[in-house]
Amino acid sequence: MLFMKRFKFLFILLPLALFISFLDKKVLTGFLSSNEIPDHYIFLGSLVIVICILIFAVLRFDKNVNS
Repeated sequence: MLFMKRFKFLFILLPLALFISFLDKKVLTGFLSSNEIPDHYIFLGSLVIVICILIFAVLRFDKNVNS
């Protein structure tokens, strides 16, 4: 249980790193090279969703630390 308390930030950073790696592979394989608008909306929408989840996780983590 001590491990969980000391390294809570890893539970936030690890999924973020996996998501960035996934997006990087998609972009490098030509995901956005087609210049089709739906591809760009998917890319931007996924970024917005992940940022919102990350902000929620950080705020929840901060609230638990301050309590």
